[in-house]
Amino acid sequence: MQTYFFPNSVKPLGWLIFSIGIIGGFVVLSNDLEPDFFDVKLLSFYTSDVLNSENNEFFKWTPQNMLNDLMGIFVIVGGILVAFSKEKIEDEFITQLRLSSLVWAVYVNYAILILAFIFVHGLDFFTVMVYNMFTLLIIFIARFQLKLKFSSNGR
Repeated sequence: MQTYFFPNSVKPLGWLIFSIGIIGGFVVLSNDLEPDFFDVKLLSFYTSDVLNSENNEFFKWTPQNMLNDLMGIFVIVGGILVAFSKEKIEDEFITQLRLSSLVWAVYVNYAILILAFIFVHGLDFFTVMVYNMFTLLIIFIARFQLKLKFSSNGR
């Protein structure tokens, strides 16, 4: 069976990028930081104006503060490197543990999303959806690393 995992050597780099993204993301969101240094014009595939639909355009350069985007990219790239890097010893036990953790993470992620559909409304639901972009990776990493840590003592 062909697997598409990153080498184990990139895992520390993944943890560094993931940690910067998580910690930086919380600091940026909790303090509503938007330093002028990160103000740039970014290409948007589609921009819409709620008040005037004549301003809706495709492929438009729009001014944005890209610090939030950068933290999100760090979480995703770092999380993927951590989640899908080989372990030092990659065997059937690790493969089964990874698969069961991924399935469990999908179930928990969508359970959270269903609860959000039922109990969260309005603009708060949009906030939940923003966080939901990262929860699948975070839940998978947490479950896989915890199961790996506690099962390696009994192996």
